[in-house]
Amino acid sequence: ERSSLRLSALKLVESENNTTLITMMQSDAGGGAAPSNPSASGDLPTSDTGGAAAAASAMADKAKQHISAVGSQVQVQVQGFAGHPVLPVVCRAWIFLFSLLSWTITASLTSLGSASNFQLAVGVIIWIFSIFWLVVEVSILKAIDLPIGTGTVWMNRVEIFSDAILAFLAFGSACSVSGVTTALCDFFDFPTGGECKKYIASNVFMWFTWLVQVIPLVVFTAPAIAKAGDSQDGTVLRTALQTRA
Repeated sequence: ERSSLRLSALKLVESENNTTLITMMQSDAGGGAAPSNPSASGDLPTSDTGGAAAAASAMADKAKQHISAVGSQVQVQVQGFAGHPVLPVVCRAWIFLFSLLSWTITASLTSLGSASNFQLAVGVIIWIFSIFWLVVEVSILKAIDLPIGTGTVWMNRVEIFSDAILAFLAFGSACSVSGVTTALCDFFDFPTGGECKKYIASNVFMWFTWLVQVIPLVVFTAPAIAKAGDSQDGTVLRTALQTRA
């Protein structure tokens, strides 16, 4: 009987211990500390995105200012070169030299066709006009008065129209002789000897003449085109020509 009572007491103590252990485990599960989350706890400092954006904006502004300064310096250098008083004289001298070489080489050919005759005539005409305008430019550079009304409206119109017509003639003659030299010299190897080389040389110098002859036209028309491009009335061509509605 004593042994049975002792066994009952041990079972009661064991049951109470199990109940206490279960209660402690439930309290740990319900009220324990939550797993640590550095991003949610707020203990770590967040990244300063505003400061990075401001730094990037400041760098972009500095880059824009640098590019603008470089562009202004280039523009000043180009304007200084274009505004040099000797540049018009050099331009007319190039036209004189290239046209002279073109028509003299063309005239030395033993057999002249229609294309080479056309280039010869155009070269002589351009050469004569280049002498006239070269004298005008040199006189202006040296402050020498000429009895032809330099700087008047009609002289300016003569210059514009003569340069335009001569540029078109130079382009046409260069294209015609270029076609002849391609057909004869490259495909048929005729004429023989140094004639093909003379054809090609005269044509090359006529292309150079046309290239330099176009420069005054670009100088004449560029301001009008730029001004017409800012207008909102009709097309650029109508604005540049001031066409009436």
